[in-house]
Order: sequence, then C-alpha cells, then structure tokens
Amino acid sequence: MKKKTNRHGMRPLLALAAGVLLLGPAAPQADIVMNPKVIGASVDFGEVQEGRSKDLILTRTGVFVSASGVVDEKLEVRLTLGGLFWYAATEQADAVNRLVKYGSGVGEAQGIYTFGSPSDPHSRLQFGVFNVKYSDAHNLGEYLYRSGTYPGYMVTGGWSYLNAAGYQAQGLRYVLPTFKGRVTHDFSLYMERGWEPMHDISPGYNLTVRPTPAVEVGAGVVWAHGIPLKSDKYLTPKAKRNAYSKTTGMPVDGADAPRTPDNPYGIEDSVIFNIPGDPSSGINTILYDTSAREAQTLRDWAACQAGDCSNIGYYTFKGFKAAVRASLDIGMLLANPLMKPNDFKVYTEAALLGFKDYPYYYEDKLARLPVMAGINVPTFGWLSRLSAEVEYRKDRFRNSIYAVNRTQNPTPVTGAGAGGGNAYAYENGGPNTDDDWKWSFYASRNITQGINLTAQVASDHERHPDFWGVFSDEPVTIKSSEWYYVVRVDFSL
Repeated sequence: MKKKTNRHGMRPLLALAAGVLLLGPAAPQADIVMNPKVIGASVDFGEVQEGRSKDLILTRTGVFVSASGVVDEKLEVRLTLGGLFWYAATEQADAVNRLVKYGSGVGEAQGIYTFGSPSDPHSRLQFGVFNVKYSDAHNLGEYLYRSGTYPGYMVTGGWSYLNAAGYQAQGLRYVLPTFKGRVTHDFSLYMERGWEPMHDISPGYNLTVRPTPAVEVGAGVVWAHGIPLKSDKYLTPKAKRNAYSKTTGMPVDGADAPRTPDNPYGIEDSVIFNIPGDPSSGINTILYDTSAREAQTLRDWAACQAGDCSNIGYYTFKGFKAAVRASLDIGMLLANPLMKPNDFKVYTEAALLGFKDYPYYYEDKLARLPVMAGINVPTFGWLSRLSAEVEYRKDRFRNSIYAVNRTQNPTPVTGAGAGGGNAYAYENGGPNTDDDWKWSFYASRNITQGINLTAQVASDHERHPDFWGVFSDEPVTIKSSEWYYVVRVDFSL
C-alpha cells in the first residue's frame, strides 16, 4: 500500500526531477508519494560443460536495493543500486585472477513523466538509465538495440545470465499508444554504451501492433551512431587497417604479407590442399593465387597515400539496422482455464544488421540476418515458465568484438591466431560454419512469495569478464555443441 512520506533520502531526487521537467516554482513543495522500498539478492551457480573454457565455474552473487516515488501523480522516479560478487573467466592459477571480485553500479535511474490525465494518460516520456524490452524472448533475440551493425555482433546475458534478453538504455524514450492501445509508437534517442565506439546517439523507432489480445506484431529501425558526439574519424577510421580497394574488393590490411621459401605465394595469397575427387589425390594443388589482386590492392593504397584516394573506401560503424517480430498466444485462443496469458505462446524475431553492403566483409545481406524462434511450453502450474529458443545465422565470420574493442575497427576479424587477424587469413582458413545455430532452454518457478528458482541451459553468445571486468572477444560457447548451465535462487522483500 502506498503512503505519503517526507523522508529526506528520496525527496531531493524527486524534487530535482520535477524541476527538470519545469513543473513550476511549487515543485519543491510537490505532493510526493513514496512506494515501499525493495531489497533483494540472488545467487548463481553453474558450469561451462563444453566450450572455450571447459569446466569454467559460473558463480555470481548479486544484491540490490530499489526505491521509487511519484510527484504530483505525473512524474515517477525510480532508482536501483546494486552490487555483484563474481569470478574472472580465467584458467590461470594465480590468486590475483582467481579470487572473488566485486563491482557496484546503477541498475536504473530514471524518470517517467505521463502526459494527460493521471487516470488516463495518453503518452509517457522516459529519461535516464532504464531497461528496454520489446519481445517475449528470455535469452536470444532482442536484436534491435543490443546488436551491432558493422560488425553485426550479437549479445546475450552480460552481468546477468538469466532472463536478460533486454537492453539497458541511457537516454530518452517517448511511448505513444494509439487506437486504444492496439498500436504503440516508441521513439528513442539512446546513447551507445557498452561497446566501442561509445557516446554517440542512435535514434530509433519501434512499432507494436496488437490486432487481438492473442496476436502481436512489431517492427523497428535504429540509425546506429546516427548522431556522433565525436569526430567522424572514430566511426570511419581512415587508416590502412580499415581500408579496402574499390578495384579488387579486398581489404588493404594484410595484402603485403611477407613471402617465404616454404610459402612463395604468402599464406594470404593461396590455399594449398587436395581437391576432393581429383585423380591426383595426395598431391598438393594450388586452388587459386591472389598475388595479382594483392598487388593491385597495394597500388590503390599507395596512390591514396600520394593523394588520390578515388579507389579506396573505408568501413564504418554507422548504419541502419531493423528488426521484425511476431507472437501468438495459443493458450488464449484455446481459452483453457488452466492456462494463464503467455503460458503457451510462440514468438519469433528477425533482424537485418546493416542495410548497406560493403566489399568482402559485408557483401551478403543474408549473412547479416539472424532469425530466432521461441515457445513458452505450458506446464499447468508446475512451473512459472518453461521456454525453448533457437537461433540461426549463416555468417562465415565469428561473432567477435575483437576489432571493436581492441582496435576500434568496424570489421568482424578475430584476434591473431584465432582464425583471423585480417581478410587474407580468412581466405585461407575457409568459411566458418560451426556456429550457425544457437539454442537455449529456460525454466522458472516461484517457490513462495519473494523467492524464485530459475535455470538456464544454453549455447548462446554469453561472454565472460576477465579480472578487470572486460568481457571476452568471443562467446564462451562458439559451436552449437558447446553449452553451459546456470541455476539461480533469488529473493526480494
């Protein structure tokens, strides 16, 4: 039950937020209604069964406190602070890397202003730091805000393994329901955060249509890094490491690899292997030789260095991405009294991570098109939720943020020695096909009021932090046969 209070801990924050919205000189004496505070904690335990760090123990303990209140029935302010005890994802035996780490942060710090009558508002404005979720997904999907464009990296989890299919936004969001809530318009101005390059504003629009209570369809578009807050040199680095030849369609970086007596063409020039079915089986055969193509690429770069860059282009972080989604609540159609809303639902989402094609890395739109599907399976009260999700994306490049975070480069290359480093290493390594499929199972049950048990088994895009809290370049589970499990107990008061 809500109650009025003049507690000094929350009143300054609420009064400040009211003043920001220009509610008038009477804002410091505004009518403030406090909601009960909420405190809670969670304990995770799990293990990577198969993956890059096999037998890695997944243990985290989180705590949080949340407070909220309403000013003059129109402005709601929410603040959640939390802390996390965690272990670095490392197999090193030294105590510095193996001991428990601790970090604290803001889960949310937002204001929500409702326009119109408090009893029947016609729209609302969110501002600050807050979580955004637009689909029914528990783990996979939610591509519109938490996926990259160039490169089109995909993300799951983060500091929370379970039921974390959402995006922690920083910025402004205006939500306008129309046609009695059947059509909702969602306008956003979010600041890029989490991965480089940061701080730019990415305008977005998300549309949700509910023709019936059981059916929902939606579509959205985001202009990634559309409003840069720093020089364009951060979004489109004009350097050799980020350049490509318009003549050959090949990146410049790596074209000048050294030749050796054992490899006269250079490892970036040719692939040497046995052609299947060839009568001369067992004889090394040069399938192709790209030395001429490399030479032209270097000539184009040399001309650019001399002042003529007409044949040189550069990759960029800036671009448009879009997503479409749909869901069907089968349980509502069946009108089964044993099923609650969402107990038996199918849902799907697809996204195009980058509208424009670029040579070599971004030539195929289908490679930038992840598709996921999920289902909530009815358990008739045995579980609060049971869901299964699957995802497919056929891309020959790894889901890596190596170039993004290490060199601030908008390319999907991996680290040296990890099957990449530059385009020519990929030419020799062949296409990557062992991480096209991802999957996830999620279950939860409410034990009693305030206590929940949840579990997840998945092969997804989860990255784990090192000693400094920096997440790994690639997911810990790359192949679809690699997986982990996590069980969580959480409580709140």
